[in-house]
Amino acid sequence: MKIKLPVRAAALTLTLTLALSPVAGAITVDEAREMLREFYIDEIPEEILSLPTIDEITTALGDPYTYYMTAEEYASFQNELNGANVVGIGVAVENTADGLLVTSVAPDSPGAKAGLKAGDLIVAADGVTVQEAGSANALAGLVAGEEGTQVTITLIREEQELSLTMTREPVVFPTVTGEVVDDHIGWLHCSSFGTDTGEDFRTYIQAEDEAADRWVVDLRGNPGGSATAVIQAVGHVLGSRNVAYVVDRQGNVAVWRPNPLQVAGDGLIQEPLVVLVDGNSASAAELFTAAMRDYSYGLIIGTRTFGKGIAQNVFEQSDGSAFKITTERYYSPGYVTPDRSGVLPHLVVEAGLADEVARLLCGAEAEASENVLALQLAGRTWYVHREEAVSEDYAPAFAQLLSAIAPNTPMTLNGRAVTPAEASQAWGVDYQSRWFDDVDTSPYGDEINALAALGVLLGNETGEFNPQGQLTRGELVSMMVQGMGYWCWQSQGTAPFTDVSREDWYATVVDIAYNLGLIQGNEDGEFRADDPVDHQQFLTILARMGARADLSIQQKLEQVTEEETASEAVQAYEPWARAAVAAAKDLGFLAVPLEELDPSTATTREEAAAMLYRMLDYIGTITPVTGE
Repeated sequence: MKIKLPVRAAALTLTLTLALSPVAGAITVDEAREMLREFYIDEIPEEILSLPTIDEITTALGDPYTYYMTAEEYASFQNELNGANVVGIGVAVENTADGLLVTSVAPDSPGAKAGLKAGDLIVAADGVTVQEAGSANALAGLVAGEEGTQVTITLIREEQELSLTMTREPVVFPTVTGEVVDDHIGWLHCSSFGTDTGEDFRTYIQAEDEAADRWVVDLRGNPGGSATAVIQAVGHVLGSRNVAYVVDRQGNVAVWRPNPLQVAGDGLIQEPLVVLVDGNSASAAELFTAAMRDYSYGLIIGTRTFGKGIAQNVFEQSDGSAFKITTERYYSPGYVTPDRSGVLPHLVVEAGLADEVARLLCGAEAEASENVLALQLAGRTWYVHREEAVSEDYAPAFAQLLSAIAPNTPMTLNGRAVTPAEASQAWGVDYQSRWFDDVDTSPYGDEINALAALGVLLGNETGEFNPQGQLTRGELVSMMVQGMGYWCWQSQGTAPFTDVSREDWYATVVDIAYNLGLIQGNEDGEFRADDPVDHQQFLTILARMGARADLSIQQKLEQVTEEETASEAVQAYEPWARAAVAAAKDLGFLAVPLEELDPSTATTREEAAAMLYRMLDYIGTITPVTGE
């Protein structure tokens, strides 16, 4: 059971992007500097704050969510968020250092007609690149324009450069649409969380309630939006419960919870629920998804979400402009932040097949037979019918579903327990197993293959895991980054280790782990990637990872007592490792009793995977192996 944290109430007017604190007059560079010093979630180096312009400061900061908007840009920002009728090409975008990442395309818009897709990266408008424009925000201003005028967009798609010309026109961005599919699935698509999104959830759920015995909420491509909206949406789905905790620069913890008078007591959805996500599901979309996961309310399908675990306040100016600043880091109801790691689905499948996998799992309840595969996932029973699963339209999705299944997942065919391989053979649909072939004799084989099924554990070039092999520092960092889905801003640069080359296979993951403060080099500035990792090093890194992800682990590390570190088993470790070792023991991360671990003995790959599994299980980001 997790440690409970003391929290204070947070006003529901606090939002991810629209908490407005009016400031008189157009903002000056000096005022911007002071606002960043006071409100930005992390301390900013003075060499960045001393840059001459606001754009230069925010660009050097490397946080695409902190930027200044002119009055026109701010009005456009609000319209896009709220689904208003605006003039443009009809795309929602995220600012990046390289351009504008398309997260969704409005139906029947110029962008949709021209073939723009979510995931496209807009790098120029009418030949003006993001570098020439000065910032991604400035490039977005060039994409916008007057009704009836043309704009030529240059974009990158799957490493290919394309140019598309379209005519700007009024575009409506509905944030929520709903329908009943297959005569029994209530399907809500939410493109962002704007002013009306929360109430739209209520409207569509109530409208479809009589016809629906299964529900799907599609958040693929949803970049987030207003905290008020997502709090209401979560409340309408599952009732008045804590939606998130937010932590400010001073470490104060507040809770976001819907007003019980404004949502249905136990929620409007009692039937099985699926949530679809992808790498462009961010911010408020991740809050919604994590709440469904933490309360065991929904089955999450798709790919790991984006990893925006930071919230912004928008400081309006009297001239209509605004300064958006990252002011808080947020955590799910289980105290877990998606910051730089995202939300990991229960079933990891290709985002483009996630809706088809959902429709297969949402098959009508049926008696046991050779034509019905019943699965226990996320606390519910799901039914897959053979006729659909083997059809030309759905066979690829069924194969993906089988690949995503973890060992010991309760799954029956005609009342008999089956494995994914047996289900595949019975129905004649080939699939690609993600399980390792060389872990059958490992005491941690199920845990290793559970992580492999989620795509968070990789083997060698031959597809083997090598469970008995010693874990090296390079492999540790790779396992850590892959397991948590970590990433960092490109602007943070490379790790300063003298023995890490850009050609090394581990260079990128070392950069990520270093910039997140998870690893250090030796006194000579070396990383020493091939050195083995002993148990005390591994447990220290594991606890550090956990503390970054989970507030309750962070608190446990800060509150380890002298009594806990005084035990003989903990005293065998170096002083710098004892708090982490004691915390790991108390939180259940160890693969074997602490007394059986030699601090200076090299950690094996199977031990590392097992302890990573236990840490992820404690956090709640994975579904535990059930055992037999």
